[in-house]
Amino acid sequence: MSPKRPGPLAALVLLAACTAPSNAAVPGVRAEFGIFYGGQVQQRDEIPLSLDSARQRQGFRLTSTPPPAQPLEVRWELGKPGQGRRTPDSQGRRARPRPVQLGRAHFRAGEAVFEQALPFAPDDPLGLWNIRVLVGDRVVLERPFVVYDAIERARREQAAAEADAGR
Repeated sequence: MSPKRPGPLAALVLLAACTAPSNAAVPGVRAEFGIFYGGQVQQRDEIPLSLDSARQRQGFRLTSTPPPAQPLEVRWELGKPGQGRRTPDSQGRRARPRPVQLGRAHFRAGEAVFEQALPFAPDDPLGLWNIRVLVGDRVVLERPFVVYDAIERARREQAAAEADAGR
């Protein structure tokens, strides 16, 4: 009698066990980015530049279900609009260098929520920004957003409304 060979389902299970990704220990993580408000995160595509953290706090929140059994490394990259002279890249396109703010922290074991505030600095530029958040080796959030001057926008809207009213 010849030895029994594993069936196709058993072979698939063995293959999956052998090729499991290295970050398989990372539980399901939900990521939100925006303005912290009343215990919630208002996810926005546009965020006003406000230096007063008592009036506005922006950042990201990670929610893990179930909570991690061991601490997880959280890293983030905050890409800001380019400033200064345009320089050619490797493909000959001319662009302004984009500064990137890097950060790192740990999602504590047993805690279901991790929050990171990302306050604005006085010299932060207006324009198109990008946020990228990684838990372990896995990207859990990556998206662009616009930072704008709320006072200037309100002034322009008021001027446009007054111009339209005179017609």
